[in-house]
Amino acid sequence: MKHNEVRNDQHCFCCGQDNDKGLKLKFKYPEEGESETSLIVPKYFTGWENLTHGGLISMLLDETMAHACIGSKLVGVTAELTVRFKKPLPVETKIFVKGKMTEVKGRIALTSGSIKDATGTVYATGKARFISTG
Repeated sequence: MKHNEVRNDQHCFCCGQDNDKGLKLKFKYPEEGESETSLIVPKYFTGWENLTHGGLISMLLDETMAHACIGSKLVGVTAELTVRFKKPLPVETKIFVKGKMTEVKGRIALTSGSIKDATGTVYATGKARFISTG
């Protein structure tokens, strides 16, 4: 994976500050190759009976794992994403999403991620492969 300068796209649905319909997530990078964010799941992401839609859960894991790569100045796109849904996530719950690069093999970065609430309850975990765009 190449060490390129990461361009900041302010229209990204997850983290873009200029996307009127986006989540406007802010990411922290506690260590190189790690990222984290938090949010209260908006009610309009209800999938069924006040539970968070699985697509949003998957997107949050994907984005946070991508930011783990970005925090290491590794530029790539998702090649593969696996999500394990552990427990139904009620909307309007404050969640904490973490991502971590676990390995880099040539043009491929392997990552892992999790979604938890303030009590430490795990709602979903994920793994992804990112491939260099450079």
